[in-house]
Amino acid sequence: MSSRYDLYQPGDSWLHRLDPRVKLLLAVCGSLVLLVFVNLWVIIAALLLALAALWSAGVSRERISAVWKALLPTMILVAVFWVILYPGEGPALVSFWIVHITAASVAQALAIALRLGALAFTIFLWLFTTDQSTLVRSLVALGLPYTWGLTLAIALRYLPTMANALRMVSDAQQARALDLTKGNPLKRGRAYIPIIVAMIITALRTAENLSRALESRAFGAPRQRTFLRQLAFRRVDLIWTVGILLATGLLLWARLVLG
Repeated sequence: MSSRYDLYQPGDSWLHRLDPRVKLLLAVCGSLVLLVFVNLWVIIAALLLALAALWSAGVSRERISAVWKALLPTMILVAVFWVILYPGEGPALVSFWIVHITAASVAQALAIALRLGALAFTIFLWLFTTDQSTLVRSLVALGLPYTWGLTLAIALRYLPTMANALRMVSDAQQARALDLTKGNPLKRGRAYIPIIVAMIITALRTAENLSRALESRAFGAPRQRTFLRQLAFRRVDLIWTVGILLATGLLLWARLVLG
């Protein structure tokens, strides 16, 4: 599968070997803690820990840089608008017209912006180190109906297939003098109608072939599903689970009770 649609990077690190359900728990608990805390130093620490975990797992610099490139515009916009719209308390560092920038507003803007990055990298800890089949199998093991898991797996599997089909149809139509660049937005939208029609036909044919393949394999006949590779919850996974729950509980208690 194309790396554009599959975030998984193969490896044999401690994070790759961790049970996917534990990594999902880590992502959920980490996101919960980040949403509760507003302290700049706590958020910076969480972001650095997530980056250090990705580095220790052998995730390539290119993948981490791609995440930063996608996040930075949004983070900058959030920080700028927060500073402008929420001046905060204390003496103004800069004041003009209706804009009053204070040290508190700058710190809070940085905390909100960096929180987005920390949330993203906390979730990418799970996605970068878990292949799609294992990810879906872990969700089924947690109680997701098998039919839903199969639907998710098929959707992930056919993303690159449909993208390649779209590119081929578009190239073929443009080779036949279809111009997708000239005119106003409405005219350019109408120019995509032949491509949309061809993609609908391709999707219907793919769905028909897929349904026949599932039927020929007696999908839905046995009630009890079997798997080629079973997930094994090891002792180290149990230790990580207990540690994550304890750390999350202590942090939430410190934030909500101690303030």
